[in-house]
Amino acid sequence: MDQLTSKQLSEWEAYDRLDPIGTWRDDFRMSFMASLLTNLTIKVNGRKGAALTNVKDFLLDWSGDLKIGKQQSIEDMKTVLLQIAKDQNRKVSMKEGKTLPVKKQKP
Repeated sequence: MDQLTSKQLSEWEAYDRLDPIGTWRDDFRMSFMASLLTNLTIKVNGRKGAALTNVKDFLLDWSGDLKIGKQQSIEDMKTVLLQIAKDQNRKVSMKEGKTLPVKKQKP
């Protein structure tokens, strides 16, 4: 940075606006891959009518400026994780020929 002139710095800033460089672009690439893999999984293993994801669903908002989606509550996170565990336990028990009692959760 000490060796760049003001003109060179301005050129790099203009180039970055056209073709972003740095961590934001890396975050976007990883979000794209996460969305792609999730959508493939939904298509292969998902239920009919399951909503597909978008890149924005996985994009990290470090600054809080993007205003993407709603923030998930802790209770929502618990519900999702418990449902995943319940589904996984059901799959394991079906493979082993066992049936596990499914406890109903409090709403």
